Order: sequence, then C-alpha cells, then structure tokens
Amino acid sequence: MKSIGRISFVLGTAGAVVNVPLVHRPKTVSQFKAAWERRAARAALLGADEDGSLPQIPLTDTEDAEYYGEVQIGTPAQKFQVIYDTGSSNLWVPSAKCTNCKEKGAKYDLTKSSTYSQNGQTFALQYGTGSCSGHLSNDAVTLAGLTIKNGTFAEVTTEAKDVFGQAPFDGILGMGPAAAAIDKVPTPMHMLVEQKLVEKNVFAYYLSSDEKTGSMLTLGGTDDAMHTEDFHYAPVAWTAKVLPYWLVKGSDLKVAGASTGACGFLVGCQLVVDTGTSVIAAPGKAADTLLSKIGNVSADCSNVKSLPIVTFTINGKDFDLDPDFYVLRQKDEHGHEECGLGIQKLAGIPMWILGDPFLRKYYTVWDGDQNRVGFALAKQPAAEVVV
Repeated sequence: MKSIGRISFVLGTAGAVVNVPLVHRPKTVSQFKAAWERRAARAALLGADEDGSLPQIPLTDTEDAEYYGEVQIGTPAQKFQVIYDTGSSNLWVPSAKCTNCKEKGAKYDLTKSSTYSQNGQTFALQYGTGSCSGHLSNDAVTLAGLTIKNGTFAEVTTEAKDVFGQAPFDGILGMGPAAAAIDKVPTPMHMLVEQKLVEKNVFAYYLSSDEKTGSMLTLGGTDDAMHTEDFHYAPVAWTAKVLPYWLVKGSDLKVAGASTGACGFLVGCQLVVDTGTSVIAAPGKAADTLLSKIGNVSADCSNVKSLPIVTFTINGKDFDLDPDFYVLRQKDEHGHEECGLGIQKLAGIPMWILGDPFLRKYYTVWDGDQNRVGFALAKQPAAEVVV
C-alpha cells in the first residue's frame, strides 16, 4: 500500500480547513470489465425504470471505488483505510468480532480503546450485491487530525464476502446527505460541524489520474491550489427530497457541440455527483443516443484524439469533457495499455451518475450549508492546468 502522506491545513476566508490525502488505485482491464458487469447487474437490482420509479438502496459499489484514505477510531488510535464516499452517509468499519471479514484487514477492537462507550443499536446496510450488518458504537473518530468526541459509527460483524472481501480498504465513511443515513445516525460531516471542528458543512474533492499523487479531500471548505477558475454552483435538485443523493439538474447534453436532446424540458437530466463510481453512467435511451454519437473506442487507443467532446450543461454553464477524460486507460495482465469507454448504459435507473471521469477534470465542492454542488476546472497542485 502506498503512503497516505501528510495531513495538511489550509487557511481560507472562513478559517482553517483540512486536507485528507487520498490514494488512487485504478483498475486493471479485467477488474474494469468485472465492475462493468456488476454495475449493470446492480442497476437492475435498484428496481427503477424510466417510467419515473426510483431506486431504494445506496448506489455504492465497494469494488468500483478507486479512491480511499485514512480514518482513526479509538484511543490510542486504530487506523483504517476507508472510501470517503458521497454515495452513502454512514461510517462503518469491521469489528474484531466479525465472523467473515478478510483476515488481513484492520478490525476495530473496543477492548483496546479507553474512549469507547456502548451504543448497542443494531445496524444493517444493504448494497446492490450484498450487505453488511452489526451494531452501532461510540468512540473518538479522527479525520485529518480533527477528533470527534463520542462519534457514532457501525461495527460490522457480518459482511458480504464477495462484495468486500477483496477490497483494498477496510470500510466506508459516508459523505452523502444526512437524509440518506441509515437509522438517522449523524453523518461524520455533521459531527465535525456540531463539535465546531470545522466551521462549514462543506467539502471538496480533487481526484488525480493514473495513480498520480495529489488526490485530496478538503473538509470545511475548498483549497485554492486545486482549481483555476471560480466555482459555478448548481442547487441540489428537488428530486433529492425523495431520492437522497447529491443530485443536480442538467439541462442539455451535447456531443461535438450539438444537442442530443437527451435531457427533457421539465425534469432535465438528473445527475448524481458521486465519487464512488469509476465511470459516467447514463439511463437507457439517453445512453443509446450518447454512445451512438461518440462511436467506438479502439482498444489500442489509436482513435482517442479523434473522438468528440461531450458537454454537460448544468445551471446554465457548459462543462466540456474531452476524450482524454471519458476514455479510460487500463493495463492488462501483461502490463499493456488498453483503452475503453468510461461511459456506461444502465437501463435500470432513471438518473445519470457523474463519476470519476467528470470529477477528475472538475474540482468539485459539496456545500451542505447552502444545499448546492459547485464545479471548477481542476489543476495539479503547484503545477500546470489539467486540460
């Protein structure tokens, strides 16, 4: 495992904010294909059709996530690698009492913490291809040097081994809306604000590509070193009242500058802004239109430069995504590079998912105080602009 690096503090207009370094572990070709198939199967399990019905379980696919970082629980600290996931809202880690968790992974041992206090409420979280269950506990929870006192989290005692067993991380730290939290458990961001560890319920992600260092989650604000332009904000869509994701409305989708007509006049394109999805996912008919206009991607990457620009219009602003971002480059078992399209049709859901290909180009901020999401062109810290 790569070193997580140092936690840093950044001064902004609202006071100190903190950075959590993230590790990027991209998929191999075989892992990408497996995730593609799993994602399609999960879309059917979400139980939503394009007639307006809605999915009822978290979007998170633990084996699809590529970015993760550290959280510490207890006194003295017990360290865990977790997905900082905008698609779910609970913090959970494996318990020392887990009956089927991976042997070499970190496990929380309450007997080794002087700040543990019993909660005992049962906990169960259903994912598309499995579930985890256990009970809630309370202990010191530390993110980026900020310690939440008596923080509530879940100790998992049983997990779906086929879902979590091979993952390079131990658990999940949910950054989703409070309304999505199972059992109405306070989210980690809510606890940070409530205990005045950060001033604002605001966080931002910078996602690097190809295992390059620099991926970063900023808590309490944004980091000016990560972007080159002002943020353009979109309010969280009204549909989030019944579907608790970070949803924004797109009014148009263009390919090579021409509208595809994929976004309806009234509802538009419902876009979930999600760090835990390694592709851009599109609902059935809209996906068919988009994919036909993009065309095929050569596995040898020979036609990448000739592919068209895809543009999402969000709250009146166009966000271009060129093929260097929506085409994914992976290594096969022999270490050879292979290209594949990072846009997938998911026929079972009525929403789009703006996953990592979009978020690698646009530094993104989730503002829980003002219920909005903002985007700005990303740059490498102290380096040239990402284009």
